[in-house]
Amino acid sequence: MKRLRVMFAIGAMYGGGSERQIVHLLRHLDRKRFEPQLYLVDRTGPLLDQIPEDVRIHAFSERAGKASIYFPGRNYRRRISDYARCLVQTSSDISYDRTFLMTLTAAAGAARAGLPAVSTIVTDPERGFAPVAGRFQSMKRRRLSALYNRTAQTLAVSEGAKQAAIRFYGIREEQILTHRNGVDTAAIEQQQHQAVNDDWWNAPLKPGKNRLLRIAAAGRLHHDKGFHLLIEAASRIQRQDEQLDLRLAVLGEGDHRSTLQKQIDDAGMSDRLRLPGFQVNPIAWYHSADVFVLPSLVEGMPNVLLEAMACGTPVIAADCQSGPREILAGGQLGQLIPAGSAAALKTALQQADEERVAAVATAHTARSVIHKEWSVRRSVAELEDILQRAAANHGRTGKTSESWR
Repeated sequence: MKRLRVMFAIGAMYGGGSERQIVHLLRHLDRKRFEPQLYLVDRTGPLLDQIPEDVRIHAFSERAGKASIYFPGRNYRRRISDYARCLVQTSSDISYDRTFLMTLTAAAGAARAGLPAVSTIVTDPERGFAPVAGRFQSMKRRRLSALYNRTAQTLAVSEGAKQAAIRFYGIREEQILTHRNGVDTAAIEQQQHQAVNDDWWNAPLKPGKNRLLRIAAAGRLHHDKGFHLLIEAASRIQRQDEQLDLRLAVLGEGDHRSTLQKQIDDAGMSDRLRLPGFQVNPIAWYHSADVFVLPSLVEGMPNVLLEAMACGTPVIAADCQSGPREILAGGQLGQLIPAGSAAALKTALQQADEERVAAVATAHTARSVIHKEWSVRRSVAELEDILQRAAANHGRTGKTSESWR
């Protein structure tokens, strides 16, 4: 049987959840049925070395170079043309993209090449679109509405993101499915027991303190991730409790690094709260923490929360519009608190400190649920069926290419 050639598309291989999901999909896709390739806008990012060796990488910046003259929309049109050309040159059968910025290029390019596209919405667009979309937002929103309604299949990573996308983009309900992220539990089992190479994090209880509370958080250092609220909450707790040796590590990189570091310095907490940056193995940090916190203001289906739960670490998550409530089963598998509240984070952290035995018991249950219901193998198998069905339906309908200008 002929293998289905799938072109996966995303901007670059930075350390975010969408990029990590792309890595999972490329690693676990059944090679007897599929032949995956990867298209990037730029061949950059710390996850590049995690791409399987048999996956050929194509990069717009290398294929097309820089435009000699700039005017609005030119690079966008060049990316669409190059993506369509790449699909034809590689004899691809179907396109798969993640993030709305990549959908603008990939779904349009696939239509031009006359190929089916599967596009994944990874966050709640009612909250997450405006901070990322940049200029010409009304035009981009209209174009995305048209693209999502004409793909072979539009996906959303959570039920909350799906319903928000229906409202925000006007997607027909029958056009969009929920396809949840998966967790590579086998890899987590290996990574969680590796040592964290950080003397500050590993140091024993400080003299004069009666207990240690290590808090981990991770994600892009951006306002919408809510790390400023977590820093405020942790600072308040430490100032009020002199017997507590509190350490907060926020893993990741982003444009708010300097803002967050100033907040830490101004609070006089640089010896308690740190930004260790991107970590090759964040799982070891989650596993060694007493609690993992997701303070986000907006999410889709946060991988970091799933990974922390797969480690058996107690978790606290903000109840933003989509994602955490579904993962935590309405609060049964971890603490679910109001989004945007430093006071609620402070109370939840104090509860995690005071009720450690109960928190660990809940975390043990959560770990079992993640391993059973959120495995990457299950997620990939569902996507394989979606891709196969989309390609088959496209062949039966005999759709022709369309020009997206």
